[in-house]
Amino acid sequence: MARTNQFIKNNTFGDEVKFLVTSEDSQGKLLKAELLVKPGGGEPPSHYHPIQSETFTITSGEMNLIHNGKEIILKAGQSYTVPPNTPHKFWNGSKADAVAIVELKPALKTEFFLETLYALDKQGKTNKEGLPNLLQFSAILNETYGEFFVVGPPIFAQKFIAKVVGWFAKTIGYKGYIPFPKN
Repeated sequence: MARTNQFIKNNTFGDEVKFLVTSEDSQGKLLKAELLVKPGGGEPPSHYHPIQSETFTITSGEMNLIHNGKEIILKAGQSYTVPPNTPHKFWNGSKADAVAIVELKPALKTEFFLETLYALDKQGKTNKEGLPNLLQFSAILNETYGEFFVVGPPIFAQKFIAKVVGWFAKTIGYKGYIPFPKN
């Protein structure tokens, strides 16, 4: 479980996260983290959170965001909130580091998702896109079932992978949550 002021780093992309307010701190109402994104970094696939809002407040540099098909460039001092159930993606398209305070409401298990992906990356168990093998990723999706979906594959297929394949992966030893090693 993430701890306040815990720092995690994704070596594949150089992205860094510092947890400022955890789910435990806020009784599940908020996850607040400082996110450093290297130039060309970030860029998760276009996705949406069915019941979470996601607010980006840029503290230095610039961050690109696509929301509802429209690209926005956020600069230091600017904020933008993506409402629940709305497709979006973000990345750093500039030549300098970007730092943002990111708030997700409610917190759900987002910190578990981030910790697990970053822990697997640190262990060398991800590909060049920063993703683990299908069974491991399915176990993670099972753990965070229904919290986010990517744009593209049909929802029923994503739910099947999370529920059925993820359940199977857990029964053969894959973990849905892997804590990031203490620094």
